[in-house]
Amino acid sequence: MKNKGAFTAPQAQAYLERIGCTRPAGATQGALDELVYAHQCSIPFETIDMYQCTEAPDLDPDHVFDKIVTQHRGGYCYELNALFEHLLVSLGFAARPCLCRAVCGQIEKDPINHRGILVAIDGREVFADVGFGGPLPCASVNLSNGQEQVIRGERFTTNKLDDYWWAIDRVTQAKKDLYGIEGPSRTQTEVEFCLATVTDKDFDSLNLSCSQPGMEFHDHRIANLRTKDGYYGIWDDTLTVRANGERTRTPLPDEAAFADALETYFGFRPYGT
Repeated sequence: MKNKGAFTAPQAQAYLERIGCTRPAGATQGALDELVYAHQCSIPFETIDMYQCTEAPDLDPDHVFDKIVTQHRGGYCYELNALFEHLLVSLGFAARPCLCRAVCGQIEKDPINHRGILVAIDGREVFADVGFGGPLPCASVNLSNGQEQVIRGERFTTNKLDDYWWAIDRVTQAKKDLYGIEGPSRTQTEVEFCLATVTDKDFDSLNLSCSQPGMEFHDHRIANLRTKDGYYGIWDDTLTVRANGERTRTPLPDEAAFADALETYFGFRPYGT
């Protein structure tokens, strides 16, 4: 790394090539949105290495860069959003991490368990996320209480919970919902995030906690990747492909089939295969 929070010029260029983008002309919200979308369509959320592992993922920036950019692997939020934040800083954005809670429509809320990004643009902050592994916006989200934003056909609303916490709600619709949730239109909270200042070290204990037995990232093999007309997903031994409004599920009966599916749909194979 050149300095804290920034890549060297060759690193930034390699990262941009990894997600199929050119260096933006300026640190605008439009440029940020293009980077978020390209990232979600290029680098998978995945926990393949974490499955039944005895150690937490190594969050050293150089290690994560090698894994995701050089080796063309994926990662989870403490890797993906941290690395993307470094890229944004390298491109001239004022970006910082934030504590989050994945809600995903649950009534009983989990403890803080996610890392997001806040980006200052034109004197205000917007929320961005490339490491959620689920139905979060494929662009930045404005912090405007009650405002609905339509992003590539998906509808989101930001709601202020108190002086520090905000929530992002998603409107799910039959036939139009990217993630295949059917039934009457309804709104559910996907994530809550906090505006309080935090540092990279604040995520070390969360990374350790999320990688323990009993946590889904440890107990299940998960991979998700957005596509231009749907998504690819793996949960343990099942591959899900959603395209053009249709969803198909394919069993992966053995390790060879699992490795082949990872390579075909996510661009990498498990270590040792």
